Amino acid sequence: MEGHFLDNNWLKEHSFKEIKIEDYDLFSKFIQQSSYFTGLWASNFTYIWSLSQLKNIKVFWKIIDHMLVPFIMTKKLYMYVWCLPFGKGNENHVIKVTKKSLLLCKQWNYIHQQKNSATVNLVNERQFQFLASSPLFKENFFYKKYDSKEIIWSVPKLVHLKGKEFSEIRSLRNKLKREHPTILFREYQPTDYKSVKKLKQIWNKTSGQKYKVITDHNLFHQVIHYYQALQEKIYVATVDGKIVGIVTGAILPNGISWGCIAKTLPGYKGLSEYLYTEFAKSMYSINPRLTMLHVGSDNNQEGLRRFKEKFRPIEQLELYALKLR
Repeated sequence: MEGHFLDNNWLKEHSFKEIKIEDYDLFSKFIQQSSYFTGLWASNFTYIWSLSQLKNIKVFWKIIDHMLVPFIMTKKLYMYVWCLPFGKGNENHVIKVTKKSLLLCKQWNYIHQQKNSATVNLVNERQFQFLASSPLFKENFFYKKYDSKEIIWSVPKLVHLKGKEFSEIRSLRNKLKREHPTILFREYQPTDYKSVKKLKQIWNKTSGQKYKVITDHNLFHQVIHYYQALQEKIYVATVDGKIVGIVTGAILPNGISWGCIAKTLPGYKGLSEYLYTEFAKSMYSINPRLTMLHVGSDNNQEGLRRFKEKFRPIEQLELYALKLR
């Protein structure tokens, strides 16, 4: 990264640490201690760490007033805050730590002639409401709203699929099982790697073509290779022993289940619905107290929004970015 080694002194002086996969437990501790809703899809450790494996990004963290703050540095040496700080603190404390974090970014960016204002890249609606409950919020921040929304499903509802609202999903699952009676949902094994990699390549060339940009190449690679260290669960669906679908995710330290990646081969109608509902059952069997399955945003894409709404979301959260006044 251009200029990276030249600036190590500044980073060390301000106690910035480059993220490592071994930091999983540290992040988990601070996330568990947080007073606000930490269920922003992209703020869990797996996703943040995966960003550090991209060639054009560095990910750092720093403890500020007993809170852990994730920072992103781009190839051009622009620094910003990825999400809200993790750790103990009411809304006023979180605001003060967020402000200090952005001021550090401002200092770094000024030194490196970066003209763009430093931002907190992602804050969801529940987090925004938490901050906005304090008068300090309007005093310190501007905000902008993104067009996309985060989608959260009910785990118990997906497990039981009761009522008219889930009739379409039940119908798709039943038809899939009739047409493919050997379908099986099981945990991923390392020997599945080549088949799963091939499935992703086929998905990119078929189903993935409906998206303007496929953004999960890196995330897929990191999860498949490091799922054990990241405490991710991977499941596959097979028909006649052939892997036709994959779904990954986890139960996060904040007690929310996280749907990370789901891919299917073409020609198996209802397979995506089958994968997600079986995944919900698996998470529920691990922890019957689970209530939420967070499946990320709709990326402001109508088709993706309609698909995710089929599962009757219990929350659809606006997304925001913050910057200093």
